[in-house]
Amino acid sequence: MQSDFIELLEESDERYKCYVLKNTVQIFKQSIKDEDLNDVRIYISTTIQLDAIADVIDSYLHWLTECEAVFRNYYENELREKVHKDWFNEIEVYQVDITFNSKEDYGATIACGDNVLQGHIMIIDFDREHIQAIHLNG
Repeated sequence: MQSDFIELLEESDERYKCYVLKNTVQIFKQSIKDEDLNDVRIYISTTIQLDAIADVIDSYLHWLTECEAVFRNYYENELREKVHKDWFNEIEVYQVDITFNSKEDYGATIACGDNVLQGHIMIIDFDREHIQAIHLNG
């Protein structure tokens, strides 16, 4: 699994090692590949080894492809915007930061855009499999 990651030394510090993926990853329904993989950063606490949480990383990345119900419910209830059937499939992902403090303490911040709130970038803060907040820029 460690061979799937590239450490970004310039983004790492005494608290976190920063990694990008070597291979295509799907976030929501968007495939991120090639040079865009630099926009998906995984920060892992220096107190844990990458190999020790590889299965948690893999599971969380998979969950981020399948989180439509959680995202749709939060979006419609909190932002009070109804979405169409294919809304989740059309979300454009701009940047992903995933942080692992431990196997039990992790989350993500994802910047993306959709066709409902055009002209805005959504910044979504996840705590594990729960949305904490959606901030709108623009």
